[in-house]
Amino acid sequence: MNNMTLYEMTKAYGAGKGESMMWDTVNVISDAVEASMPEDARDRLKREMYEMMVGKHFDEYFAKDAVAKMYYKDSAGDRHMAPYWPEEAVMSIYNQVKSDIRPYNFWDFFVTLNMIKSDNYDLVERWFPDEEGPAQDKRFVTMAVNWLNDPDYPHKDCKIWCYINE
Repeated sequence: MNNMTLYEMTKAYGAGKGESMMWDTVNVISDAVEASMPEDARDRLKREMYEMMVGKHFDEYFAKDAVAKMYYKDSAGDRHMAPYWPEEAVMSIYNQVKSDIRPYNFWDFFVTLNMIKSDNYDLVERWFPDEEGPAQDKRFVTMAVNWLNDPDYPHKDCKIWCYINE
């Protein structure tokens, strides 16, 4: 076949043929690309498309995917997988801090809070060995809010999305 790219072909032959034709074309291209791509490249492409269509803030799908990969090991070497709090508990906390972390949404905060615990559990345990439960949770919340509000981060309005995905 000639040197025409898929984009050029779609533009040349699909223009003016309606939304249904365009979605059918996207489906054919999607099936071909996904069948031949390694999983990590496919996931990267999905994130890039999501950013282009929605922006650099988490939604439920991408948040749960990011959090499912997080874990920490305790002093006994046992692995603890995130999420560390039920969504309802994080929503309650988010409602208390959301005015302090704008423009971040609930899912951004959900990812951040779980990441902070995953990355800092051992540190908090060493510094405050007698704390647990609500007192320890409060420390992680404070750290998460502080982390999102870091003033010198170059991508201030999308810090957690950029940190996790770039």
